Amino acid sequence: MGYLTIIDFSFLAFSFVSIGFIAIVEPTLALLLLLPPVIILIKRAKIIQNHQKIVEFIPLLTFIFLIAIGIDLFSVVGILLTVTMCAKFILSKNFPDYFEIFIIGIMILVLSSIGTISLSFGICAILFIIVGPFFLISTQFKHIKKASFLTSDFWFLIVTSVMLSVLFFYTIPRFSMPVIRGNPILRDNSLEFPTEVKIDSEQVNLNYQVIMRVETNANQGPVYISGLRYSTFSNGKWIMTYSKSEKINKDPNGYFGSDNGNKATIYLEPTGTNVIFKVDYATGVNGSFNNIFADNNANWFFDAPFYRTIKYDTYYSNTPKKEELTWMQLEKFLDVSNINPSIIKLSENITKGKNSESEKIEAIIKYLHENNTYSLNPTAKTIDDFILMHKSGYCEHFATAFALLGRASGIPTRLVSGFSTSEWNDTFSYYIVRAKDAHSWVEVYTNNSWHLVDPTPAQSSDSNKFSLFIDSIRMFWYRNVVSYSIEAQAQALQNLSIFVKNFGEIVFNILKIFKNFALYFLILIVALAIFLFKRSTDKPDYIAQKIISLIGNDKQDSETLFEFARRNGKETLLAELINLYYQYRYGNRLYLKKEIIEKIKEQQSKNKLLTKRENNL
Repeated sequence: MGYLTIIDFSFLAFSFVSIGFIAIVEPTLALLLLLPPVIILIKRAKIIQNHQKIVEFIPLLTFIFLIAIGIDLFSVVGILLTVTMCAKFILSKNFPDYFEIFIIGIMILVLSSIGTISLSFGICAILFIIVGPFFLISTQFKHIKKASFLTSDFWFLIVTSVMLSVLFFYTIPRFSMPVIRGNPILRDNSLEFPTEVKIDSEQVNLNYQVIMRVETNANQGPVYISGLRYSTFSNGKWIMTYSKSEKINKDPNGYFGSDNGNKATIYLEPTGTNVIFKVDYATGVNGSFNNIFADNNANWFFDAPFYRTIKYDTYYSNTPKKEELTWMQLEKFLDVSNINPSIIKLSENITKGKNSESEKIEAIIKYLHENNTYSLNPTAKTIDDFILMHKSGYCEHFATAFALLGRASGIPTRLVSGFSTSEWNDTFSYYIVRAKDAHSWVEVYTNNSWHLVDPTPAQSSDSNKFSLFIDSIRMFWYRNVVSYSIEAQAQALQNLSIFVKNFGEIVFNILKIFKNFALYFLILIVALAIFLFKRSTDKPDYIAQKIISLIGNDKQDSETLFEFARRNGKETLLAELINLYYQYRYGNRLYLKKEIIEKIKEQQSKNKLLTKRENNL
């Protein structure tokens, strides 16, 4: 009992990774990691050999106990699956039993994945696709009694598991399925997107939590990602004036809206909102979801919130689309009923002598930049404070001030809240959008279109190279694992066909390199051949391994075959066979090989017969 068998070791690794998934969701459940080592000790000590019925009832008793103490459902299911896995390992005797343990591990993975695709979850998932096949394969190698990192069999299992995992992951056909909405228990409340914009003097603390990642072809400078549009300003805040939302139907190509224009892929973290974020000027979206709804203020919504990372494509144009609105439709965007009369009078003074809408817009922006300062710790308590008393404020103050002054001058306006990009990751060509990038701006209706206007003074931002590197790892996980799809498989096959097509040219280029460095390659090949030859002469041949298996499985490296057989009380029984092997191996009597193999088979048959008799007794 002094060492782990290969099955014990693989179960320990598999169970640790499985429990790791649960611990990511509920850290206190990391205590379950103590269970697998205890179970292995119990099984090795054969404590329950005559009490297997008790073990079968342990999961049921655990379930009753957990329900009685009243813990949350996730913890109940997680603990129950872990206990069931461990109980099953105690009772396991053949491959179907071990396969059931593997299925329980997959159930734990699925349970934990409904709500998170964090980097820690990604690391556990990578380990799972390695240790899972390793566990299944190791159950077929029961002759490997000792789990040693130094044995070739051990590394054969590891390498085989990794290769099979990668092969299955990237070759099994993928199918588009509706996105799992996730588990609300994992929602980060700090990422919730507000449905109203209040203007006050509350200080803004920068939050560097990532909200989304936006993948584009190139760094285009600041990109505006709209969330909600507001048309009503009342009692010092912008509020949603919901109208009846209508379902958006897919076009013939399966897109919501259209796929005209540029494409940006959004990886949205769990925000607890059903708002659809789009790169402006948006034309459409596409993703693995069934229903999208829109109101009459150009706001788009999922039919329910998502509580896990989701991916979708958003399409956008560089110019706004034409949208002819009637005077009745524009009336709410010109409403000044809740605006201080002094602000209306100020607007008239600012835009005096300005005939066109563009001239009025420029005049209002210039006035705000010359008379107000940007600050995350604003001195303005109200929007009247900000506009009339020239107090400081942030984007919401500037955008609101512009919208109200614009309305007072006869320009239809509405406030937009969303995000403005400031951090570009050049490694994988995407923007990192953090909570601190939350932004408000204005849309003005001119020339039958809604045009984006950002009246807030530009602010500088710095990027940390180390944080960009860490985020690149996470993005690699999203792209190549989480979002690996049938389209990605098709692209991989296309790249493979191009490689095969150009194989001749590739080989020719490689040969040219060989020609230039032929001497160095020759020296390297000779050195490698000498090294491999030396290793082959030092390594016992397979006949020696057969003889060792007849003696036992705990041979020390310093022992000869005779010393090993003597220690196990089999020197007399196998003396003739060992002598023949020595003559074959060291006396170069190769003709003895057939006789040695026959004696090994004869001894193996005797051992099997002896084992069968012992079992009958």
